[in-house]
Parts: sequence; C-alpha cells; structure tokens
Amino acid sequence: MYTPNTKVGQQYMIKLRYLIEETYELNGNSRVVLVAHSMGNPVTVQFLKTMSEGWKEKYIEGYVALAGVFGGAAKAIRSLLSGETEGMPQIIVDPLTMREFERTSPSVYWLLPNPQLFGDTPFVLANGRNYSAQDYKTLFEEVKIPQGPAMYDFIKDLPQFDKDIGVDVYCIHGKEQDTPFQFEYGDNSKFPDNQPTTLNGDGDGTVNIQSLELCKQFTTLKDYKTVTGFLATHLEILQRKDVIQYIADLLTKKNLERRGEVGREGELVF
Repeated sequence: MYTPNTKVGQQYMIKLRYLIEETYELNGNSRVVLVAHSMGNPVTVQFLKTMSEGWKEKYIEGYVALAGVFGGAAKAIRSLLSGETEGMPQIIVDPLTMREFERTSPSVYWLLPNPQLFGDTPFVLANGRNYSAQDYKTLFEEVKIPQGPAMYDFIKDLPQFDKDIGVDVYCIHGKEQDTPFQFEYGDNSKFPDNQPTTLNGDGDGTVNIQSLELCKQFTTLKDYKTVTGFLATHLEILQRKDVIQYIADLLTKKNLERRGEVGREGELVF
C-alpha cells in the first residue's frame, strides 16, 4: 500500500474527496459517516487534516475508527527484518521472499512503532544488542537494508495520529489478544535471515494496545468501545455482529437526528 505522501497516495486522497462529495449529493445532501479499519485510520486522519473546517462541517457527519494503527505495530519490524507471511505456512510462502517486497513498501515503514509513543522499549534482541524505535536507521544499516534509512526518512514526519481532526469520532478495537511485541534472534550469525522467537503483549493480535488506545486521545471522541474474547482480533472484528449492529445503529441515529426525531443525548448500546 502507498502512503499519503506518495503520488499514488495523493491521487487517492483526491478520489476520496470526490467520492464523499458525490455520496453526499446522491443522498439528498446528507452528511457522510466515514468507517475506516486498520491502516485506513491513519490514512483517514491524514485526509481529514488536509480538509478545511468548512468542508468537514458540510460533508462529514462522523468517523468510525475500527482497530486503528495509530501508533504503529511491532509486526512491521519483523516484516522488514525476516519477512511476514500473515499466518500463511512457510512451506507455501517463504518469509524471505515476502521480505523483499515488504522492504520496498513505504506503508511498512509507516507502520513501524512510533518512537514518541514507545520510547526506548526494546523490540529486537539480537547478538547481545537491543534495538528500540529510536534505533531504526542504525538497525537498517547493521542488517544491510540498503533502502531502509531513506525509506524511513521519507515517512518519519508523516503522522499516524493527530488528536484534532475536526469531526466526531467513534472508536472500537479488540484487546487481550496475543500480539507480537518483541523479537528474540539470540546469538545467531544468520540474523536477520533466521526467524525470531516472538514475545507477545496485549493488543488485537496485530496492533499493540499502546497504538490502539491512542484513539482515546481524539478531542472530539464521542464513544469508545473495546471487545474481547471470540472474534476480537484485528480482522475478525469485522465479522462481529455487535460491531456491525453498532455501526448500523449509529447511522440510524444520525439519520433520525437530521430529521429532528431524536435528541443528540441518545446513547448507543453495544
């Protein structure tokens, strides 16, 4: 996937604006509720930050953030070092083959854990060294990712999150799922070509809880929900009937408000 600061990403932003305006007009000048999942959330944040307050007031009714990667995900580090197959068996998909593609994708670098959020927390433990989010460029140079430093420089000033986006936000994410957090390579001359031992932390199975919970910092946050247990992982949340019903109820409530049939104090049940 391309990041918003690439040519393709900028073209996407233009098309998204036209789609929203067209949807508004085709539905009797009814404001639009945006629904984003995963990396779609930092893209949506970037989009909304580029639009004027007047445009958002006219066209946007609200924004539902599902499983937002607002501060990156540790899995992105493993992708760049040793390859990420997203659960597919290595006998079918070679992680080192995937790694060649992932190292050329701006979006993987954009999804690296944010240094301001994670500080000096070590993510990679290899050959007696610990590497944190403060050490990306050093790590890329030491493991010989030639394009790594330049790719990181290209995206490091592109925010994944901004608390002031000027629209109502409704946030939902999973938690209490084993989520990759640290990667132990041990003392191994094959590093980073060997697969690490993965140490898990809290999150939705893909995105770490620190990143997901940034959603609570939106200044215009109207509702915040978390889910656990069955169908609470990063992708499975899209299958949850209660989440789907919540979004449907939100749209119904907004439509009723526009017609003056319900007060804004009405509470959504989850």
